[in-house]
Amino acid sequence: MNKKRLIRDKKWFLQYFPYYQMYMENELIKGWVAINDLTDGETRRWEFEKAGSVQVCGKDMLWLTIIPDHASRSISAYFLPDRRVSAWYIDVIEEAGVDEDGVVYFIDKYLDVMLTPEGDICICDRDELDAAYDSGELSTYQYENALQEGESIVKELGGDIRATEELCRQILEKAEEMIAGDHFTIFLDIDGVLDIYNPDTPVQELMPEAIRNLKGLAARTKADVVIISDWRYGSELYREKAHALGYDKIIDNWDNLRKVLEREGIKISGVTLWDETIKNRTGEIKRYLEEHPGIRRYAILDDCFGDNYESDKEIRKHLVFVDALKGLQEKDCISACEIMNMLV
Repeated sequence: MNKKRLIRDKKWFLQYFPYYQMYMENELIKGWVAINDLTDGETRRWEFEKAGSVQVCGKDMLWLTIIPDHASRSISAYFLPDRRVSAWYIDVIEEAGVDEDGVVYFIDKYLDVMLTPEGDICICDRDELDAAYDSGELSTYQYENALQEGESIVKELGGDIRATEELCRQILEKAEEMIAGDHFTIFLDIDGVLDIYNPDTPVQELMPEAIRNLKGLAARTKADVVIISDWRYGSELYREKAHALGYDKIIDNWDNLRKVLEREGIKISGVTLWDETIKNRTGEIKRYLEEHPGIRRYAILDDCFGDNYESDKEIRKHLVFVDALKGLQEKDCISACEIMNMLV
């Protein structure tokens, strides 16, 4: 039997998009609920006899997964951008649990049921179930339980597909209410991340590749961008003070940064505090988090020049170290997304 995590970090690689999970106990469901927000990605389709070619993966789709307590099933509903369900994929499972990193998983027991709103009912992988039983991997009890669960899924979920779709829609709406305001945040350094610092150049040259990577990360995760670089001294918040101290080069660099990011559709949502009493960047980020208690999911993109974040191990967990001689790479963005999806 195979272990499958709801963050979908195998086969589908959806851990590079926002992931949310919660335990829900209400009139709709008692059990685990998860959302994979497909903010980008290639379109994939499955073929059905009645529904024809059905989109199950692609930009702006939502995957809702429901694992009810005391039921041997994991229900995945694929929501199109217009909030219609295109199809369901229901795994018959042995058990569900929570991994060390907080992500819910289930142990797949081979047999699956696929449904569509048009009335398709497909029993899948019966041959894999039979092979597991014949090899002795599954006991007679496990084998018969899987068959019974498959029959129950067809009867309960496939018997009234409109009711099933409405239930899934209501659970999705309730889940979105629960995660409202749970945004991702990128704490962004500039020198060594978006440029390769040149002390002989007053206005630093921002690297197109690094900007593209930042744009992709911010769009894919719908993240707010908070500047932690000294360049923030040139922002409107501190411009007058910076000018009085002779930091005109920083002002010029800030203006160029803002122009480039605005052109790429990247919005700067804030800057960390300029406070001489705070010893390092770790302290600045810690203060910002204290002042914005709603921020739980964040990543820090920094080349760590001057601060390696060792003074606060909890904050350091969110650090993506960027090579100052290369700038922001795609692998850094992947790491950042995985960090922002951390649940513990």
